[in-house]
Order: sequence, then structure tokens, then C-alpha cells
Amino acid sequence: MKFYHPGFAFLLPVLSLASLSAGHGQDTPPPANPPPPTLTAPQGRVTPPPGTVDIANEPTVRVVANVQPAVVNITAQETVPEYVTTVDQYFRMYRGVRQHTQQSIGSGLIISAEGYVVTNAHVVALAEREKEVSVTLLSGSKYKAEVITADEDKDLALLRIEDKTTQFPYFDLTYTSPNLLGQTVIALGSPAGYQNSVSQGILSAKGRTFSVEGHTYENLIQTDAAINPGNSGGPLVDLNGGLVGINSAKLAGQAIESIGFAIPHETVIAWANDAIAVAKGNKPPAISAAVQAVKVMHDMLGLTLKTLTAEKAAQLKYQVNGGLLITSVEDGSPAAGAGLREGMLVVAVGSRQISNEKNLPRELLKLQSGEQVRLQVIYQTNMGLLTLQRGGAVVLTAK
Repeated sequence: MKFYHPGFAFLLPVLSLASLSAGHGQDTPPPANPPPPTLTAPQGRVTPPPGTVDIANEPTVRVVANVQPAVVNITAQETVPEYVTTVDQYFRMYRGVRQHTQQSIGSGLIISAEGYVVTNAHVVALAEREKEVSVTLLSGSKYKAEVITADEDKDLALLRIEDKTTQFPYFDLTYTSPNLLGQTVIALGSPAGYQNSVSQGILSAKGRTFSVEGHTYENLIQTDAAINPGNSGGPLVDLNGGLVGINSAKLAGQAIESIGFAIPHETVIAWANDAIAVAKGNKPPAISAAVQAVKVMHDMLGLTLKTLTAEKAAQLKYQVNGGLLITSVEDGSPAAGAGLREGMLVVAVGSRQISNEKNLPRELLKLQSGEQVRLQVIYQTNMGLLTLQRGGAVVLTAK
């Protein structure tokens, strides 16, 4: 007998009951399937498992209780000019400037009884002009902290809070972790502005390189502990409370999860000790990379540059937020040969946007004679009663 199903054709033999029972004295019915077990919900009070667990002595709980008092919330803000265009009832166009406040939230770690706090440079970047941020302790006490120094290359900053009426809780930097692959790590901070938050994971990798906004950071620790915006600058510790590093950044994007980075403790401790020594006057300050980059622009390209302030921008009628104002051009220099002049504004070097001296790419420090540098500049052109803002690119050959 042939059975047909769309797409398939096959033959099935027709067997009689006699053939099925051949060799048996009688027909044997197939065994019945046992019924599935009946599941019942417990009635009344659920009995707890035998024995008790001392939750207060869990390693994570103990570590958080010890470390968290030294972790602070940091809020930095900056008031910047915002250029707006309005039209009146006669369709006349007016351009003006209004003040706009930007704010960032991060975390930090008190590292001395004197009130020194270490955090990320990008956490306090908005406080560049005011040199002051708001710091909140676990107790709820709020302080204005001075930004002592910030190093964008290492993404570290040193702050200081003062209160002669109290002794600050602080983290002992001599207590460090062995930083072993796979070890449990705990991140403390204020993710997304939620102060005093804790997340846990493992140390996933060491020696990572991470690039963001033109900066390349090397020798970082990778972890799957949640390091979200606001966690930056807080500590990453092990189950003994030893410092693993300072939370710095995370990878973000579609299908990217659990890849965060921290600055290892050996980098943090060496940098912090050096910064404190300079702050106390026990060591002369090092020449910053930003200052060196500005000097290269002068020595090899013939440009003297200065960060454009909001006041100067309004005076010169530049409708931009930041940039490097050309204050002088050396005669016979590559800049002079390219037609650059005083009053023009450098807004990009290579592919990198420039808002101040610290944005200058560190590649300038390796610039050799004969190499080329591409600058994006804007300038003002007067046409009768109108002042037009124009821009263009020039390529300079280092002398």
C-alpha cells in the first residue's frame, strides 16, 4: 500500500496481527506509559533550609562595608556660551549668545586623611575653568573640592577637600590586590548618578589598550563588573579589599556587554604619590604634554596659540565653542607661508577637533622636520556691514 504526503513518497508494508504475534502464544499489548507525576505547591509556611548563613560575613558585604566610606560622588559643571539665532516679527534675524550649563557625574576615592581624592581626568574635565567640583561623602556631607591636577594621558586627576573639624575616612593605597586572571572583583561608585552602588564580576584580562576621543590608554585591566557612566573614578577592589585599580571606561554599542576597563593600581599609586608630592611642594611639577605640544606648534610651525575664551569669542564674534586662537605668526615660518595670521582660530589638527591646549594630539610631540600637519582654521571676513565666518584647511610642513 502506498501513502503519499506532499513532497514525500514512500512505501509502508502492511503487517497483519498474525505476523506481529509470530512466535508468541498470544497477542501481547504494548506497555502503557506511566502517568506524569503530579506537582503540588507547598501548603502553608515554607520551611527554611537547615542551618543559617551569616550574611553579614559574606566577603562582598564585608569588603563593601570597609571600602565604601572612602568612596565619594563627584559632580563637575561648566558654564559655556551657546550661540542662538532668533527672528523677530518683521523676519529680521538676530544672533546672540546665552550661557549654557553642562554637568558630569562620577566617583572618586579618598586616599589620605588630608582629604586628597583620586578620580578620572574625564570626570573633572568640565571644571577646567572653575577648578572646583562638588564632592559628596557616604555620610551625606558635601564639600567643594579643588582640582589639584589632571592628567589626560593617564586619565587620572587629584582633588582635595578640607574640613578641620573632621577626619576623613580614606583608603590605604599600600593595600593592593595581586590582580590575578579570573579573580572576583567589586566595583564601587555612582553609576548613572545612583550614589553608593556596588557591582561584582571577575578580572577578565590585563594589559588591554583602549582608545577614545583621540586618546589611547594602555596597560588597562578588563573586567565584566558593571562600569557604567558615573562609576568612572571609583575603586575596583578584590575580596580582601585590596585595590585592583580605578574604574575608567566601558565599551558600548550594539551586542557589546560586560567589557569595562580600569587603570591598574601600580599606575594609580605611582601617579598619585607623585601628584601629592608636587602639591605639597616636595617635587617640582613636570612639564605637561599639552604645554609641550603648544611649544612644538610654535617651534616647528611658527604659531603662537591660546585657548579661545567665551569672552574673547564674543568680542571677535566667533560663533564656536572653543578652539586655539592664533595670537602671533612668526615671519618666514611654515604658518606665515600658508597665509595664517593673527586672529584666526585653529579648530582641528589632523582629524582631531580642538577646543583647548589639552586637546592637541600627542603625536605632535614626535613631529619631525619635513613632516606635514593638517590644520582646520576659521576666520572672519568683513563685507560692508556684514561679518562672515569662513573656514578652510591648510597643510604645513614642519621646519
